[in-house]
Amino acid sequence: MKELQKIRAIVFDLDGTLLDTLPDIGAGSNAALRHSGLPERSLAVYRKLVGNGIRTLIHRAVPEGTPDDVYEQTLAYYLQYYPEHCTVHTKFYPGIEQMLATLKGAGFMLGVLSNKTEKTAVRIIDHFFPRSPFQLVWGNNGVRPLKPDPSAGKLLCEELGVSPDEMMYVGDGDTDMEFASRNGFFAAGVTWGYRDREVLISCGADALVDSADQLPKLLGL
Repeated sequence: MKELQKIRAIVFDLDGTLLDTLPDIGAGSNAALRHSGLPERSLAVYRKLVGNGIRTLIHRAVPEGTPDDVYEQTLAYYLQYYPEHCTVHTKFYPGIEQMLATLKGAGFMLGVLSNKTEKTAVRIIDHFFPRSPFQLVWGNNGVRPLKPDPSAGKLLCEELGVSPDEMMYVGDGDTDMEFASRNGFFAAGVTWGYRDREVLISCGADALVDSADQLPKLLGL
């Protein structure tokens, strides 16, 4: 059993964990699909497609059998469109700001690790958290491996100066729980995001959190 009293650093997923970004992701994806003359998808479908990076999202969003050049054109349009429209419909989940303030005040090191393009992740965090409580905001910079590759977890530990058993990773997806489990982090699965409770449990969640105020309570605050 992992010991919560050892936790010194808490790193969060972004999409579906800190912020409900799905409406902007869906709008950007549909704009790209329209641009390529392809059928749009519903938000309910996008909820199941997110979590493994944008190349995978667009690959899943285009119809099966789409030629490679059309896929690449669709991806390129999304990558141009979304960063300019990534904060239009995105919103906070209830209690997130207070939760972060409580954790920061208790002395925990906080960070963000997302599979989003890093420039876009930083832009979103800067917009919604102008007085950022985070010591780092990492995304896909083209160099670091993406979740669930455990190599990214090793880099996180090195950057924050902690061992795996001193790290909690908080996320809403199967990729997040797999990533945390592979690294030996405490895996906290939030149930307000884009995956069902059963998925989080089956992918290695050590605990489930149903509301933002429950996370500090889990840590004894």
